[in-house]
Amino acid sequence: MEHSMKRPLLSFVFLLATAAASVSAQVRGTSPVYSLEDCLRIAAQNNVDIRVADASTHAAAAGLTAAFGNYLPGASISANYSRQLTNLQKQFSFVNGVPIQGEPLPNNYGLSAGLTWTVFDGMRREANYDQARNTLDAADKRGQSQRLQIGVDVRRQYVEVLRSMQVVKTRRENVDLSRNTLDRIKAQYDAGRTAITSVYSQETELANQEFELVRSENDLNVAKARLLFTMGLNPDEPAEFLETSFPSSAEQSDVEQFRQRLGSLDACVARALGHRPDIAAARHQASAAESGIAIARGTYFPTLNASGGYAWRNTEIANFDRQGQVSLGLQLSVPIFDQFQTNANIQNASLTLTQRQADVQRLELQVRQSIQGAFLTLEAAERMLEITSRALKAAEINQQAALERFNVGSANQLDVLTATNQLVVSRINRISAVYSYYDARYQAEFASGLMTAQ
Repeated sequence: MEHSMKRPLLSFVFLLATAAASVSAQVRGTSPVYSLEDCLRIAAQNNVDIRVADASTHAAAAGLTAAFGNYLPGASISANYSRQLTNLQKQFSFVNGVPIQGEPLPNNYGLSAGLTWTVFDGMRREANYDQARNTLDAADKRGQSQRLQIGVDVRRQYVEVLRSMQVVKTRRENVDLSRNTLDRIKAQYDAGRTAITSVYSQETELANQEFELVRSENDLNVAKARLLFTMGLNPDEPAEFLETSFPSSAEQSDVEQFRQRLGSLDACVARALGHRPDIAAARHQASAAESGIAIARGTYFPTLNASGGYAWRNTEIANFDRQGQVSLGLQLSVPIFDQFQTNANIQNASLTLTQRQADVQRLELQVRQSIQGAFLTLEAAERMLEITSRALKAAEINQQAALERFNVGSANQLDVLTATNQLVVSRINRISAVYSYYDARYQAEFASGLMTAQ
């Protein structure tokens, strides 16, 4: 019984400690801590380019609604009132041939309502609707493309922040190690076991490492500011970023699985041309330009409009039936000669279509080029993973051996410094290789349309 009661209590304590650790991980001092998911979510809400793209989509949707409104009749109603203030004249009327004098009538009331409807306008209405629909589709695809671009920018910049953080961490560890080494050499000098030149040499090495640390810290701050800007936040606000929200290593199995998911170069090109929203947007813009030619050509045809209305005017608010008038009408407008304006409009619309088709071809070529570049970058990143892994293992063994030989007096300080510097360079190269690989993966996913397909 006592044992069964302890188990829920221990579970509660464990959950409480886990929650406290989570809260501690999310708040470091007064600086907010962002995970990769947080950065993506905030960028989707705050990035100014995304907000502009969304506004463009809303405007294009309003344009489509307006194009549909051309199929509906236009309606209007108006009312007026006026009162004569000077030079009022008495009214005369005849009843059974007898003139009768009445009081002046200073008030005048009016009411009118009308309907107009375009029966035929040379198919311009239909072409205008097609153009508005393609414009909306293009704006929507551009918005999707902008969100994908911002998403990949956030991921790549997050990778750069984490890489800079790891480099700073390595530099600090190296500075701490150099300070300890300097203290040990000073102790040896005080004991008469080494020359003063060894102290000076280590002090120079420490200063050089501190210089590299300052430069690495500056690179980190710049990377953070760049990421905050992309997120739509103030670039100079303090912020931290979670290292645990991103893998810190790249195993060979992960590399092979990604290669299989990415596919061949030809498969990536086909997927990109079929799924990337920026290409779809360019194609919709070309279709909208085709509708522009139909709109311009429509002015060669006659236009037929139907109208109907009601008008009432009186000196008092009464007699709507006797004083009101109902009318119906048709208006046919036939173009005879427009000083070659229609031909000029058609040529300008054709030029726009040619430009839009060229934009599609240019973008398709750029996509092919970006996929080729992404494949080359990914291949180089995979090779750097293998090379830096071998180099790091060898540098660790060499540095450990140099320290052991130095402690027993069979190696000098220069041997230790050389081995330590090789280890630091190998560690930084390994860090850069891992994060460069994930950066290359994001480039390949975006360029090939894999990110869109997912």
